Amino acid sequence: MARKRARTATGHYQADDPSTPDVNEAFEQEEAPKEPSPSKTARQKKAPKNDNKSQFVYYVSAEPENGAFDLRITDNVRVSGRWDAERSYVHWRVPREVSDLAKLHHHIWSGRVICCEDE
Repeated sequence: MARKRARTATGHYQADDPSTPDVNEAFEQEEAPKEPSPSKTARQKKAPKNDNKSQFVYYVSAEPENGAFDLRITDNVRVSGRWDAERSYVHWRVPREVSDLAKLHHHIWSGRVICCEDE
């Protein structure tokens, strides 16, 4: 339990009474916060785990970039890079069906572009 300075009815600090050496009136014990009852914690609902994967895998540049650039995954698939709000990092939204091919891109395996989600 934490100690807290005792106050008078007007809000001023209360002094210790020297005639009572075994009691310190200048401090009072704070009550510990009560633990919620098991019935309250049982009633609290948790959000369900999201097992649905998005249809996209998100990537971001590891360092601030001077310009937004595209990632060419295959000859037919090109993913456009988009600035973030501060215009320092670039983000890509890669379709999940080509995410394995995207991992073979030079910027991704070299570490210049990193994946934003746990896999």
